[in-house]
Amino acid sequence: MDSPAAPTNPLLRFWRWLPFRFHWLLVLWMGLMLPLLTAKTDKPGEFYPFSNFPMYSSFSPDTYFVWVSDLNDQPVAIARTFGMSPSDLKKRYDRKLSALKKEAPKGLRKAELPLEFKQRAGRETLEQLLADTLDRTPLAGLSGLRLHHVDILYQDDQITQETVTVGEVPLP
Repeated sequence: MDSPAAPTNPLLRFWRWLPFRFHWLLVLWMGLMLPLLTAKTDKPGEFYPFSNFPMYSSFSPDTYFVWVSDLNDQPVAIARTFGMSPSDLKKRYDRKLSALKKEAPKGLRKAELPLEFKQRAGRETLEQLLADTLDRTPLAGLSGLRLHHVDILYQDDQITQETVTVGEVPLP
């Protein structure tokens, strides 16, 4: 019985010689294919648990959240009324702020944007929220909506909270 002939293809010879082939396949997948496949997604490079974003590496001394109310400043349930989570609402507002930041004076962070920019982003966020809402029955009886921006600041060993109304839209 003859021994099998050695492959003549140099790539096949290299593949047979290569130790830890499976591990090298993972390296190629994570280094080449994964970035290509996730390039046009909402979070490029994000493929849990192999994330490019270190979640808890450092904390900023300030953060914010947003919430929606009626014109009497009574809270409106975001998930039940609009079918989205509060964090998704914040992401929408944050994307609007990021887009407007390009028009602001250079060197400003999003947190330092003038109130006019935040109000424009808030109004656009509420308008988009209403445009995307298919079932408007939960909005019956409301004359309008407001978006509130709440800054949480840590300074002088104290946590402070500052609330600003950044958007208002009337309802028909």
